[in-house]
Amino acid sequence: PDETVIEKRRRHRDEGWNTGDLATITEPSAEDVVVGSPFPPADRDPAKTAPRGRDALRDTSPALRRTPGIRYTLDAVGAGTGAVVLVYTCRAPDGTVRRDADSMRVGAAGGVVGWTCHYSLDSMS
Repeated sequence: PDETVIEKRRRHRDEGWNTGDLATITEPSAEDVVVGSPFPPADRDPAKTAPRGRDALRDTSPALRRTPGIRYTLDAVGAGTGAVVLVYTCRAPDGTVRRDADSMRVGAAGGVVGWTCHYSLDSMS
């Protein structure tokens, strides 16, 4: 991906997640993005771990609702053939700190077509 695509991902993480702005969070994604998250929304079947579309992406953003005041710091950006990886630190209001990552497949038009969230193992328990 070119630098413009990478910068959009950086902005999505820094501005979107830290302000709870769903429009900024979903902006770099294709309309039919496939989202993989180990935390499906409560109103969805837990067996559906890869919802599709921008609405599904909005639905898989429980941290914004579950933990007001949560903050993310982008630590590193990796770029490969058709993909971007964001490594970030997550700080919860209770002082919990963990490192997580998002891998994003980027389509020909520059939009994210596949987004998989990877959480530190301590957040999975």
